[in-house]
Amino acid sequence: MKCLGCFKITNQIYCPKCKKELFKNHKLNFTLDFDKKEFLSTKIALSDHMSISGVQDKIALKIENDKLVPAINNSQYLLKPIPLMDYGELLDDVVANEHFTMQLARQIYKLDTASNALIRFSDGELAYITKRFDRVEGQKIKQEDFASLAKRSEQTNGKNYKYDYSYEQIARLIKLYLPAYKLEIIKFFKLVLFNYLIGNGDAHLKNFSVLQRQTKDYTLTPAYDLLSSSLHIPNESRTALELFEEYETQSFLANGFYAYDDFIKFAFIIGLDEKIANKIIEEFLSYESKAIELLAHSFLSDEAKTRYERLYLDRLKAVRYRYQGCRVCT
Repeated sequence: MKCLGCFKITNQIYCPKCKKELFKNHKLNFTLDFDKKEFLSTKIALSDHMSISGVQDKIALKIENDKLVPAINNSQYLLKPIPLMDYGELLDDVVANEHFTMQLARQIYKLDTASNALIRFSDGELAYITKRFDRVEGQKIKQEDFASLAKRSEQTNGKNYKYDYSYEQIARLIKLYLPAYKLEIIKFFKLVLFNYLIGNGDAHLKNFSVLQRQTKDYTLTPAYDLLSSSLHIPNESRTALELFEEYETQSFLANGFYAYDDFIKFAFIIGLDEKIANKIIEEFLSYESKAIELLAHSFLSDEAKTRYERLYLDRLKAVRYRYQGCRVCT
């Protein structure tokens, strides 16, 4: 069988490496003791006590008496089932989509991500589980998303507050708040480019965060909530935020989509050396065959795999496109 974490062939639900990383080798029943209906009842019962951001249904879990159980305090994991939505396509593939995309980011694109896997409800339906990175040995670590850092909320900026911003402006906040911003900007650039390649049109302000380290300074958190949202909402915007606050390249004006020139110009504006940016882009483009191979091993349905591959190849083509050579950095 395939490991519900990394897709490797194993004779158990999780391979030894994933079991150690996710559960510290606890001897657990790796199938949940409750089904999706019970999950929804639990979510309602705990709603007054929990404040987990995001619109997708989720609850917190902890290990107790060798079981994963819903938690109000001292939680270690977040659990997300197939969403109950009245819009979108291939909704049964949402959790497999997020799981695959997170694994793609980690295994192929070498991005730092939250530890994650799939797990089964008692009735066999798959859900997505991720280990909390804002908890260490039971202690809560201070985390703040970029909506908070930008001082934006629905009350002050309206319902679209998470989207009325740009990745360029996020980069400014990184420079303002993170001491090691030169390294963090590289991580940020990679994540923005990755989101574009996999069709994540929901990488908004609240899906980027900082975490306080033991030294009391801040760093970008591991990546989280990565999925190809365009798989489910094909007509959505190609990016959640604009790359630039006000600027548009000649390439974008001529073609209406972000391409090579746009990402080189974006790198220049956020203070990333063009040679470094070009190396990152070329490296990311070179992962095509490995990404498609990993996709074949995912738990997505055949139709979802076909659509995911088609979308991914289209985005690769877009980033490879150069408008009369890159002259945007002059």
